[in-house]
Amino acid sequence: MNKNVYLMMLLSLLSGPALAQQNDTSADENQQKNKTETEEEQQGDSSSENGEDTILVRSTPTSQSMGTQIINAEQIKKMPTGNGSIPELLKNNAAVQFSNTANSSNTPGELAPENVSFHGEKFYNNNFMIDGLSNNSNINPGANKGQLDGDPDGYNATDLPAGGTQSFWINSELIESLEVFDSNISAKYGDFTGGVVDAKLMDPKLDNVFGKVSYRTSSDSWTRYHIDSNISEDFYSATNLYYQPKFKKQFYSATFNQPLSDKAGFIFAYNRQQSDIPYYHQYLQQWDDQERISETYLLKGVYLADNGDIVRMMGMYSPHESKYYKRDVKNGSFTNTGGGYRFNMEWEHNANWGKVISLAGYQSEQNKIEHESNSFQTWNRYSTRDNFISEKIDWVSSLPAGNYQNSLIGGSGTFATEKSTITLKQDYELNPLAIWGTQHQLDLGWQVDSYNTRYRRFSDVSSSRARPTFDKNTVCQAGDDYCIAGEQYFKGRTLYPERTVEGSYTNYAVYLQDSISFGRVEVTPGVRASYDDFLENLNFAPRFSASYDVFGDRSTRLFGGANRYYGANMLSYKLRQGINTNIIQNRTSASDPWVSNPARIAGLDYDISDLNTPYSDEITLGLSQRVMNTVWTAKWVNRKGKDQFGAESMTVDGQRYRVMNNAGRTEGNTLSLEVEPISPHRFSFAEVNWKLGASIAENKANSIAYYDDVSSDENRVIVDNKLMYKGDMDAMDFNTPWRAFLNVDTYFPAVRLNWGQRVGYTSGYKGYTTLSSATVCPGGSSACNADPGFTGSAIEYISTKYDDFISYDWRFSYSQPVYKTQTLDITLDVLNVLDNVVETQQKVSSLNSTVTYKPGRQFWLGVAYTW
Repeated sequence: MNKNVYLMMLLSLLSGPALAQQNDTSADENQQKNKTETEEEQQGDSSSENGEDTILVRSTPTSQSMGTQIINAEQIKKMPTGNGSIPELLKNNAAVQFSNTANSSNTPGELAPENVSFHGEKFYNNNFMIDGLSNNSNINPGANKGQLDGDPDGYNATDLPAGGTQSFWINSELIESLEVFDSNISAKYGDFTGGVVDAKLMDPKLDNVFGKVSYRTSSDSWTRYHIDSNISEDFYSATNLYYQPKFKKQFYSATFNQPLSDKAGFIFAYNRQQSDIPYYHQYLQQWDDQERISETYLLKGVYLADNGDIVRMMGMYSPHESKYYKRDVKNGSFTNTGGGYRFNMEWEHNANWGKVISLAGYQSEQNKIEHESNSFQTWNRYSTRDNFISEKIDWVSSLPAGNYQNSLIGGSGTFATEKSTITLKQDYELNPLAIWGTQHQLDLGWQVDSYNTRYRRFSDVSSSRARPTFDKNTVCQAGDDYCIAGEQYFKGRTLYPERTVEGSYTNYAVYLQDSISFGRVEVTPGVRASYDDFLENLNFAPRFSASYDVFGDRSTRLFGGANRYYGANMLSYKLRQGINTNIIQNRTSASDPWVSNPARIAGLDYDISDLNTPYSDEITLGLSQRVMNTVWTAKWVNRKGKDQFGAESMTVDGQRYRVMNNAGRTEGNTLSLEVEPISPHRFSFAEVNWKLGASIAENKANSIAYYDDVSSDENRVIVDNKLMYKGDMDAMDFNTPWRAFLNVDTYFPAVRLNWGQRVGYTSGYKGYTTLSSATVCPGGSSACNADPGFTGSAIEYISTKYDDFISYDWRFSYSQPVYKTQTLDITLDVLNVLDNVVETQQKVSSLNSTVTYKPGRQFWLGVAYTW
């Protein structure tokens, strides 16, 4: 995009509010702030029965607020948590489902944020934000289908590096408030088909100097494991990257708040999470420590101008690193380094006509794979057929294979995906306007996001081919990794050449929304228009929601809506183009040069077709009822995902391609009920707050569960002895039928102790295992009789109904005054207090079946010093 256009946009960010200010004699210092008022206060202030002047107050439309959850810092402090990731805070949201395999007893040492689905949508189709800017990793967010059961991403030279759905792994200690939008979502938000999660990081406080240092820990000795007896020996030997019988997690944080005056100040925060996971190489007979590290450095400043404007500036560096080892490969470690840095500036301008928030930001992120070596060799320790025993290789990597034994060494070099983003946006909130007996509340804005992405293999990478040649007279060339002098050398290798693939696009969006109130009715129509120059699609997403105050006293309110949400672009196939290109090289002796064959693409190549932008259509209906000192909210949400990214295979001129298409679809139905008090219950010895919720969900997806899947909707399958098309099966994950939870926070002021409890009930979901061979119809199964005309093979799925389970978690928070405003704070989290045994997954092979469980009882201890 032309640099002059960016300059004009940046000037408009700065000049728009300033020009508006020329029409103001001063900012309206008495302007109402809707976020700090209750709905009852808003109702009371918005009209008067004694004929006094009307005070217009801005508020979130009722129908939209019913799809919004706001969690503040005090509530976060009371929640029982493990790693303290953002998704962990969503466990009390009825619209959210976690993966069936989340929180496995096999992998308690991991730090990566969990994957979540809103109303049956794909887990990588949410919009995670930090301070209003995207935190989405949209290059390859569904790598390994979000599972921890195969080789980690970056294991092979042709992997596309990835780090999950979120670019920065922010810890909840840094969050001042978390806004979660699941339905009737404002036109202000786009680039999602699931939900929106916006984390507001802590702002500086200008009234006093304060600080905090803290330490929090857990380990395998504080955790009860539940492990299937069929894998128990392998598990406790720690010979699998995702078998973690030993781990130690240590979290450190430091926060310093410094006012510079009553108008300006800054805050600095540092957070580090580290997990050490011992791993044992069975044949190398050595221990290594896998590592998971996530850090955040945050510097944020605020300035309050004399005219009431607020300027915020933030710089953040937030890397995360996962270190893995190739099994029994010498010098075979590699790291996946993700995250990056961002800078953003926000200007909040209050005028007599309303408010405008201008934001400019730059973000740079990467997922970089670094192996110890650029080459990989499969040497022989000995070969009885060749009467050979190596004197220079002193390690083995496997059991003997017939008459020889392999010794593996090396890796796959360094390769990375990189993305930089420039964002410019403005949000205008106009003061309520009374016209012809109706009150209008207009919101409008625009946003431009410019993305530049790149895949790089930093140098040539190679691996040996076939077995080595043995020759005691071998003389090696200088720097030849494929030769051992006097022993053996390779005559063939596969070369993956240095390469770079770039992709960039710009996304433009504008929106308009009007909340119209007349009498007891509130109607909120809106539209969001977006265009990106990569897919070249112009999309219009209509938003409509409404509410009706039945008795005019806000005790009984009906609400509903019909909305469309368009998802974000994805560049995984673009950056994969040619990723499998390699060159076969051969030589006749160790002293001869390598001779290259023509470059070829081994296996699949990747391409994109003429794609539509994925979207979802939503219908909602609900009722909010005030009962004494409580509010009961019942809501039904139907979400249909269409044109979701999938894949198809084709062959052109002998080359096989996997081409991205729009063949995916989903549908989710969620019926939920939430009950919470209007204000906490106060007793002479304690203050009690609580929230109760339950949801019933039915989620469906066609055969494209992830964007790398090829459609097999028309393939026949047999499910529980019923013949059907695969596209008609229920969702295979994120499919818990119903669940309920109760949160209770009890504060004992006399002893400065808070006891947070979470009780959850989860109904057993249905999982599927497949038989080892396909069933041939007709005659192979009685299920074939349902369609006598069908002739062919059908994969047979056997469902497993997992048991219902109860989860019970605690957090104790105790504060001990030390001196003046200084305190020593201690937290104790007890997860799965009852140590329940919970099955999450079953895998069946021809030899046995293996069950995976959730962790048993686990303790976390934290200590903090504040001043």
